[in-house]
Amino acid sequence: MTTRIYVPCDAAALSVGAEAVAKAVHAEIVTRKLDLKLVRNGSRGLLWLEPLVEIETPKGRIGYGPVKASDVKGIFDVGLPLRTLSISAGLTTFPTWPSSSG
Repeated sequence: MTTRIYVPCDAAALSVGAEAVAKAVHAEIVTRKLDLKLVRNGSRGLLWLEPLVEIETPKGRIGYGPVKASDVKGIFDVGLPLRTLSISAGLTTFPTWPSSSG
């Protein structure tokens, strides 16, 4: 099964370097010949963590942020996912918003 790595492409994330991060992620995937897929998504609204890179796991997405392009090689070097990095945000699963009763 291909693991997905999410890097946002909304204006807020792009303004703080998400495009360079996405290029660095793509380069690592190609260089290391990994079965990973780069997915460009929108922000979760956690602007202080942008660019927020999320790695899909069986337990949910593990987030890292804010990530710089220079951080990407180190993330791949230690193995994915690893929550002990200083930029780890942990699981990025959020509760469901309450539905309106009309």
